[in-house]
Amino acid sequence: MRPAASKPLAPTLETGLRDLFGLSEFRAGQREIMDAVVAGDDTLVIMPTGAGKSLCYQLPAFVREGVTLVVSPLIALMKDQVDALEARGLPAAFVNSSISTSEQNDRIRAMERGELKLVYVAPERFQSRAFLDALSRVHIGLLAIDEAHCISQWGHDFRPDYRRLGEVRVALGEPTTMALTATATPVVQEDILAGLGLSTANLFVRGFERPNLFFEVFHSRGNDAKIERVVALMEEHAGQSGVVYCATRRQVDEVADALGHKIPDVGRYHGGLGDRDRDEAQDAWMSGARPVLVATNAFGMGVDKSDVRAVVHYNVPGSLEAYYQEAGRAGRDGKPANCLMLFNHADRGIHEFFTDTSFPARETVLSIWEQLRRLGSGTHAVTPAHIARKLKGVHVLAVETVFRSLRYHDHIDFGVRDGRGWVAVTDAPGSALRIDWAELNNRRRIAQRQLEDVVQYASTRACRPGQIVRYFGGEASFGDSCGSCDACSGAPSYAMRIVMESGRRIRSTDSMDIVVKKLLAGVARTKGRWGAHVIGGMLRGSRAKKVLKARLDTLSTHGIMASMKQDDIVYLLDVVERHGLVARNTHGSLSLTQEGGAVMRGEADMPASLHAVLEVTLSSSKRRAAPAKAKSTAAAKSSDTVVRRAPKAVSTSGEVAATYLETLQLLNDGRSYDEIARRRDLTLSSVLRHMLLLTANGYAVDVEQHADAAVLGQLREVAADWSFGDPLSPLIAALDPPVSYTALKLNLCKLLQERQSGIEKK
Repeated sequence: MRPAASKPLAPTLETGLRDLFGLSEFRAGQREIMDAVVAGDDTLVIMPTGAGKSLCYQLPAFVREGVTLVVSPLIALMKDQVDALEARGLPAAFVNSSISTSEQNDRIRAMERGELKLVYVAPERFQSRAFLDALSRVHIGLLAIDEAHCISQWGHDFRPDYRRLGEVRVALGEPTTMALTATATPVVQEDILAGLGLSTANLFVRGFERPNLFFEVFHSRGNDAKIERVVALMEEHAGQSGVVYCATRRQVDEVADALGHKIPDVGRYHGGLGDRDRDEAQDAWMSGARPVLVATNAFGMGVDKSDVRAVVHYNVPGSLEAYYQEAGRAGRDGKPANCLMLFNHADRGIHEFFTDTSFPARETVLSIWEQLRRLGSGTHAVTPAHIARKLKGVHVLAVETVFRSLRYHDHIDFGVRDGRGWVAVTDAPGSALRIDWAELNNRRRIAQRQLEDVVQYASTRACRPGQIVRYFGGEASFGDSCGSCDACSGAPSYAMRIVMESGRRIRSTDSMDIVVKKLLAGVARTKGRWGAHVIGGMLRGSRAKKVLKARLDTLSTHGIMASMKQDDIVYLLDVVERHGLVARNTHGSLSLTQEGGAVMRGEADMPASLHAVLEVTLSSSKRRAAPAKAKSTAAAKSSDTVVRRAPKAVSTSGEVAATYLETLQLLNDGRSYDEIARRRDLTLSSVLRHMLLLTANGYAVDVEQHADAAVLGQLREVAADWSFGDPLSPLIAALDPPVSYTALKLNLCKLLQERQSGIEKK
């Protein structure tokens, strides 16, 4: 029988873009990809999440002859995309396990009759001989394979059913084939092409530069610092959407609870919740009812929300592929957004555990098989948990992994019936295992290498978008510096605000520049072999066993900061590292950067950003004046301007940094806070916090026109014990009716002024 034809719905790509999809122009890189597909060329497309991959096969599907078959592992995404296409009146459908067998058969027959142009299927569907027979009666104009990294054992989400797609392609008559993924390194790209037999395919690596995203890594000493960082970032984007990814379900609950005490409307999402709870959490986040969602990586695939302003990874992720796919969900509307990775070396242990349980050692597999073999052939009331209890040191997750592998190789079957677990041993007791040990060991090495790549990314001070673009085989248009990451442009404003408002004060008998030079000298003398805690102990003069064993007590820098606490020295080492004077390798050891060496030798001033932090952190009677480059532009231009100060509050945090004085100068010039935000390239939230900090330190800030008598009346009661730096969310929750964060901050400025003037209006 001749394969059913399916005629094009548009004569050209331009016409289809306008008439079928209602769009006026292609996104960057899309047109050249589609031209290749329409010309019948095989293609491999590497394009990040949100860059427009789906249209690259959807539009050609309606311009080419025949049916486009789309292979995807994501059932929810299939439905979302088909719903969107059907809403435009386009003939598309999906065939998967979410619909009944009769409905599946109806859709397959519609495809055979040429009534459908685009059909989504899961890779497992090709195991059905009946489905393959039906496809033999269909003209497949294009085979599109989404999430193509699943083909490669080097990818972060290898799936055996994807590995068989090369054979499927041959069985379909080798139609024009398009493989697409958001995450594939050059090694994975080669594996995809080899696996599909695409020896002459065009390669397109596009869209990895996202200039609207600010990439940042924060090295944290503990969970309290992580939570503080997340709270500050979410307050920077108050009321807007953000996602906090955690490595485990338990951690999702802990982080959601901790954040819930600081900011309002926090949701949670993980596989341990019921379907209804997960759906409610996703719907509340999508609608904006709960802007902040704490989730495992089970959340996000197929979720299309363009206005996500912040994506946080609470733990270092397991691979750069996974990280960029998840972080790339921020800022799809093209507006500024933050991508923050929180890094602690202890996080490595989580992923090393995942590696051990996902790719168990050969001895573990054999010990589990031995337990099952002893049961004999037949069905037994045994679960992975039963086996784990019999084997010392073997986690139940590792047992579950081995069970799945044994089932895949037809050694066993297992499941749950009437609430009780069972396992059926199908092999004879003496059967040899058919597991590919070389592949298992290889997958384990790949996972270990991927983790090392992430740690390397987090540990270096190199341009972060540049690292990502090169990792995926592209070439950055901006050269060595993007200007939109912490490595290239320093810490973002919200991060500087944490330091300025933290209230942490470190007493020192040395001036600021001497403190920095002592820290740098301590790092230099240890020659890149030790981390901050050991170096801090050495500088303080510790005679701990580790210090003595390494003979660090013989160094000239031993004890040169004996007057300070070791925790404070460690904190300061972290500070100078964040400002580029010290580098940290993947094992946490510190060494001087070129810039750090120049500052230590007195050949260069410390960075202005570091000076601003130390100005409010160090308490010393021997401070030197700020270096000329640390002065703000506004201060330099108006050195003869008198800055008006209100009477001092009972308790203030002293002089403020130049960046706040620049905001004050603009306020005194009559600029509105909206205008200041635009002129200084700050968020409105940052400017309002500047105003709060200035007011708390006794500076005159004119907020009279913004004062609301009703709000002030409530604040005098609910904020009676509130002081600058305390969280704002409890105040929002206490006000009736609620007000915006903008209104709250402006009225708090007025409240602080009342306190300073000794006025309490009734």
